[in-house]
Amino acid sequence: MISQPVGIIRLSGNGLFPKFSTLMVPPMEEPEPRRVYRIRVRDRDGQPIDDGLLLYFKSPHSLTGEDVLELQLHGNPHSLRKIISHAICLGARQARPGEFLYRAYLHHKISLLKAESLNKLIQAPSFEQYRSQFQEYSGQRRSPIELLREQWMDLIGLFYVALDHSEDDIVVEKDLILQRIQDILESIRLYRKAYRHSKKRWKGFSVLITGPVNSGKSSLFNRLLGDSRALVSDIPGTTRDLLEGRISSEFGDIILLDSAGIRKTGDDIEKQGIRRAIKEIKDVSLVLWVNSPDMHSNPEIVIGKRKTGIVRVWNKCDLRPAGRGHSDFEVSSRTRKGISRLYRFLEEKAQSYYQDENEEEGNLLEGDLSSHRQYLFLDRLAKHLVSLRDSLEQRSWEILLHDLERYNQEIQLASGLVTHQMIYDRVFQSFCIGK
Repeated sequence: MISQPVGIIRLSGNGLFPKFSTLMVPPMEEPEPRRVYRIRVRDRDGQPIDDGLLLYFKSPHSLTGEDVLELQLHGNPHSLRKIISHAICLGARQARPGEFLYRAYLHHKISLLKAESLNKLIQAPSFEQYRSQFQEYSGQRRSPIELLREQWMDLIGLFYVALDHSEDDIVVEKDLILQRIQDILESIRLYRKAYRHSKKRWKGFSVLITGPVNSGKSSLFNRLLGDSRALVSDIPGTTRDLLEGRISSEFGDIILLDSAGIRKTGDDIEKQGIRRAIKEIKDVSLVLWVNSPDMHSNPEIVIGKRKTGIVRVWNKCDLRPAGRGHSDFEVSSRTRKGISRLYRFLEEKAQSYYQDENEEEGNLLEGDLSSHRQYLFLDRLAKHLVSLRDSLEQRSWEILLHDLERYNQEIQLASGLVTHQMIYDRVFQSFCIGK
């Protein structure tokens, strides 16, 4: 927990009042729902420690379908811990990841597909991705699972017609059924392809800062972030693991990775850090190879992993400028010389990255899967369809229809229309605390 302007404590359950009335000073009677109250909050010893706002939502008219009490307080982590401790003494417990939305789902306040869409909406690394996901979340665009469910129901309808009128003059051509199966398989193929493509995009525009030891990589990392996230030292090999920081630009997130310096070493921990840095070289969007007057080398190891997206940065240029052809950028983390130019370059690259990715994905298929669970489900569904298609000539309508109905149960499960406790536990555990 870190300091922030506002800290919010949310409680959900039945009968919150009078159980939690003693959180306030003086103890508070059950307030009128959907109104804002100015309150003072006390700790376990009865001492007032904060004042703020209280919002109360009465079951069933709340996010979770239960009574919901929300305290909006000052964001000091020490006072918030005291208040949470007091609430636990009164019978509360810490929420599990995604538990508020899980309870909302159990009380039919939100569908499983919409909950997954909301989780993806929160994690969007750019506004364009946020806007695209919001179209699905808000109902402006239907989810792939919903569209496939309709296609599946149409297919089942054809089988029922074929079965009910097998003795009559109404004939359902198997070619028509084969075409419907092929249409669904093609939709699944495109949705899975779009998901694989978007998975890379949703990781965001990533930049690995690497190079020889003690070339000022961590200082550059801190300067670009505007924060002292990485430990800076004159001792070579100080950074031993990947450190991640995010820059939220108007075009989308820029994910900076500070890595261990590349060198031969006998230190096992440092070796692990170097291996991780080398692994990231081929996966990131851009590599900044950082040299300096006192520590410089050619990025052969990077060139061996990738042919493009390598930018040479000469750090500590206040000590000695780079020679001709030795760098794309000259910067000084100490004096800030050249930092603005490098920062603008990263923003331009991020803008190009997100625009190109959006255009390419838009050419694949409208809509996107909201979770890896949905992706794996479509893989199973495609296998069922291929099996159905291959056995169309050998099996009776009754047996084929029975299989279709059985597979339809899986579609209902994927949509959240029937229950399966283990699946829902896994879905909501991927959410952040407080959702």
